[in-house]
Amino acid sequence: MVPLDLVASCILGILIGTVSALLGVGGGFFYVPVLVMVFGLDPRIAVGTSLAIITATTLSATAGYRRQGRILKKSVLCLALPGVAFAALGALVTVFIPSFYLIVIFCIVLVLMGIKMVYRTFPLVFPILCEPCWKEECRLPSGEKRDLHAYPVHLVTWGSVAGFMSGLTGIGGGIVNVPALTIAGIPVHYAVATSAAVILITSLSGVGTHLMLGHFSLMFFIAFAAGAVAGAQAGVYLSPKTPSRILEIAIGTLLICVAAMLAFTLLAG
Repeated sequence: MVPLDLVASCILGILIGTVSALLGVGGGFFYVPVLVMVFGLDPRIAVGTSLAIITATTLSATAGYRRQGRILKKSVLCLALPGVAFAALGALVTVFIPSFYLIVIFCIVLVLMGIKMVYRTFPLVFPILCEPCWKEECRLPSGEKRDLHAYPVHLVTWGSVAGFMSGLTGIGGGIVNVPALTIAGIPVHYAVATSAAVILITSLSGVGTHLMLGHFSLMFFIAFAAGAVAGAQAGVYLSPKTPSRILEIAIGTLLICVAAMLAFTLLAG
């Protein structure tokens, strides 16, 4: 890895880390394409390295959101516990999937994520709001306290899906976690913060499995993670001040473009 690659990786890490913290996602939808297309890593190594970077990013973001008191602990447990098991399963599955098909799966996931961000009504996540449920309390920016309802069956189901996607493709799973929370009535800024905490836990599971399989690049991890940790703090700071809808549309459009570029690279190669 040449010094220029180190500098470029760190700068990209800052940018992706900032956007990831703003949206409550892991950022793997950018890390994996960049590692594959720009730096030429094998897709499996890119997935494992991406999850390791996400772990560092979400650790930084979660610490910031915890200080702001926006993490819903019961919802974190419901999403993260099944997510841990399914993240490990998804990582193991990559052993049996050829690199070509792994990139194809990733492109499909990117397109679905992009469409979901641009069109919120796109049915990528649907409610399973059945009993039992419990109350969680949040404080709105106005200072008003509000009781929220958390549905374990709903959260466990989507936490499992997000975890499997995380281990398989190297994304954090926030694209599932955040809609799963907001569709159940959780305010978006609490959903983003809670999702960051969930991604931290599930990514650790996926990273451990990928490390055992040898799917990891230490130098790219260090370079990207150094920038991503700083970027995550910037994202936490900017989150309450950023019009989330404009950001969602911009990122969703970018994801579809990245998928198209990755597919073209795959077919051309």
